[in-house]
Amino acid sequence: MEQFADRRYPSDEERLKWFREAKFGMFIHWGIYAQLAGSWKGREIPGIGEQIMRFGKIPVEEYRQIAKDFNPVKFDAGEWVRIAKQAGMRYIVITAKHHDGFAMYHSHCSPYNIVDATPYGRDPMKDLAAACKEQGVRLCFYYSHYQDWDDPDGVVKAPSWEGAWPEEGKVFEKYMNDKALPQLTELLTQYGPVGILWFDTPGELSHYNARRFNDLVHAIQPECIVGPRISNDELGDYIGYGDNQVPASGNPLPWETCATMNDTWGFKAQDHNWKSPAQLIRLLCSIVGKGGNYLLNVGPTAEGQIPPESVERLHAAGEWLDRNGEAIYNARGCVLQNEAEWGAVTEDGAGCLYLHLFDWPQDGRFILNGLQNRVRSARLLATGEAVPFRQESAPAGDGTVERLTLSLPAGAPDPYVSVIRLEIEGKATFDETPSDCAGRVTLSAASGTLSAEAGKPAFAVSKAGILEGWSRTEDFISWKLRIQEPGCYNVTMNTFTEKYPEEQKNGMDWEGGHRFRLSCAGKELDFTVTDDGRSHPRDLFLWQNVATHCGALCFEHPGSYTLSLKPQQLCFEKGLGPKLKSLVLSRK
Repeated sequence: MEQFADRRYPSDEERLKWFREAKFGMFIHWGIYAQLAGSWKGREIPGIGEQIMRFGKIPVEEYRQIAKDFNPVKFDAGEWVRIAKQAGMRYIVITAKHHDGFAMYHSHCSPYNIVDATPYGRDPMKDLAAACKEQGVRLCFYYSHYQDWDDPDGVVKAPSWEGAWPEEGKVFEKYMNDKALPQLTELLTQYGPVGILWFDTPGELSHYNARRFNDLVHAIQPECIVGPRISNDELGDYIGYGDNQVPASGNPLPWETCATMNDTWGFKAQDHNWKSPAQLIRLLCSIVGKGGNYLLNVGPTAEGQIPPESVERLHAAGEWLDRNGEAIYNARGCVLQNEAEWGAVTEDGAGCLYLHLFDWPQDGRFILNGLQNRVRSARLLATGEAVPFRQESAPAGDGTVERLTLSLPAGAPDPYVSVIRLEIEGKATFDETPSDCAGRVTLSAASGTLSAEAGKPAFAVSKAGILEGWSRTEDFISWKLRIQEPGCYNVTMNTFTEKYPEEQKNGMDWEGGHRFRLSCAGKELDFTVTDDGRSHPRDLFLWQNVATHCGALCFEHPGSYTLSLKPQQLCFEKGLGPKLKSLVLSRK
């Protein structure tokens, strides 16, 4: 690649500066699958809309015919970018080619594209590039580099189906050399600067071939960021979490979570399970508070329109950011290592700390434990109204706990998330030892200490903060906690269902019947895991939280305690086992 030898290759920090500052982006899943809208030959197809070809087992030749009817005459690139920008989104990632192999731009190396194979006959990516440039939004491309269900040599996620290209005789290198790399070159040379090349599903892609994709991007556009799903190893310029997955703890490295507004990515007419504006805005606060970027998806229709339900929610997000954007764009996350049950925290690095309250205290009192800095002032960010506060050191039996008490007005200043701006001395520092606040202590799996015999298969906490792989009764988890107000506390154990129960054996999503022993303060509490009620957690919408009422623990004195949780018997009749999210202690 001698023609690129004189290019200046910027450092990672230079290339990622805009990404770290952007915080919020729009993901767009749009393709000929929108024409089917989730149904095939009069039958609704289960699964996500953009993969209807696989879930519906549609033969290649029949799926290709869909393009003949795809004519998005209502597509307006300027309107799409305006919707994103007004929502506070600073970059757009759009599917230039998804797994079905259809190019949503004018590809000169494959006639299977929107210009040559549809009556629309235009390149929407050119219009989108022009609109992004005009309105100051970065354009980024999604490209399915490993899977391609239309190419005879492309990879199909197993199992294959009748009418798909046979697996025998496939030569992946031929697909890569004849289609994937040439199309990647087109995307990097036909539309101006590209912010991110967002690859997906690397599967069994070799490091050598992943490196070829990576090096081609950086050679043609040195400032372009390569997404983390390019490979299964260390390639990629930032960290990516799973679909709709938010880590339980903060991460100072650059990272991103992509998430849906309902249950699908591509348009599906039957999917009305929309998350509320409050859920989406709280997710934005939580992600930014942990140091990440939020890539929120829309799935336009076959006519080229973003669904009104999506537009309505994006409008609400934009209005909230108009009032509270200082706590997002001018701030950074990772102030707290462990997730705050009441909301999220960001800071600007120059003496301002932002408390994002998801639920407004009914009694008008909010207590923040553990802040080590002196507070100079407190105000409601949306209105500027001063908030009276008291800062004190409260006894904890073995020392003190720093406690900040805020006296809040009766009504929340914002219907979704209310932000309190604290001016503090120095960089924010917290003692995050779990302690009772308003009569409640939350012990998350991510904040516990795992104990397992060396050399044995060990359980572990996933990126989403779920303790999984608990197969041995010898393994246990423990926590340090502080009790400031003695008394009896009801204990609830929260376990999680499977993410995709329809893909699990027999469709089972959860397994109970496990017997556990909880030990603390010289006392033991035995209980059995049962399904006492379900709810959707704040950040992980594809899972369900299953509550078990375990009994009560009584603390006679204030002080520091160690609490351990150890299985006495584990059930695997369904092959699932326990998946621990947290223990919650609530004072009676």
